Amino acid sequence: MTKVYYKATRLDGTDFRTGTVLYQVGERTTHPTSTRRTKDDPSTYLSVSTVPTDCTGMKWPCRLFAVHGVGRAMTAKKLPNKRAFLAVDVVEELPAHQAFGPQGEHVAALIERAGRLTGDEMEQLAAAWDAAWDAAKDAARDAAGDAARYAAWAAAWAAAGDAARALVVDAAGDAAGALVVYDLIGRHGFTQKHYDLLVGPWESVIGPVMPNDGSAP
Repeated sequence: MTKVYYKATRLDGTDFRTGTVLYQVGERTTHPTSTRRTKDDPSTYLSVSTVPTDCTGMKWPCRLFAVHGVGRAMTAKKLPNKRAFLAVDVVEELPAHQAFGPQGEHVAALIERAGRLTGDEMEQLAAAWDAAWDAAKDAARDAAGDAARYAAWAAAWAAAGDAARALVVDAAGDAAGALVVYDLIGRHGFTQKHYDLLVGPWESVIGPVMPNDGSAP
């Protein structure tokens, strides 16, 4: 069975690193200049991931593709999920929210909601976040880990807007980031207490990030 890899791109289908390499379903994407890969030199190969939640350089919004590598995969020293090829076959476009993992739909909805915060909601969020213990928040962020969490945090932060106070964008970002790794509770030192601390300010003002009825936040 052919191994499936994942590639996240910009909305126009080009890579995040250069914006020049195009990925299209049913087409083979070949590196435009390189004929030989040099380990850990991304200018010489196409980067893909073994999991959808760890695509190198991914930013939201994005597109997500399933690809097959052409030839033998090259690994990276410090990025265990990264693989390098000179060419890949693009076989399918996947729902973009899968880049955020099992809770991806809720994460995407939270990010969208962060872009519609009212002035009153921002004030309440700032107050709720300020009331949390900073040292505990830092510990919770460290325990959460995960590459996709950082992408979600940045996306929610950006959606909240430059006009929002820092505490507001922190509240939105940490809620989105914690939601990404919800399924990791109980592993890698990430606990329910950590999760509750990160999503608490958002939920106290906006509402549950994962309603029991499955609707969006």
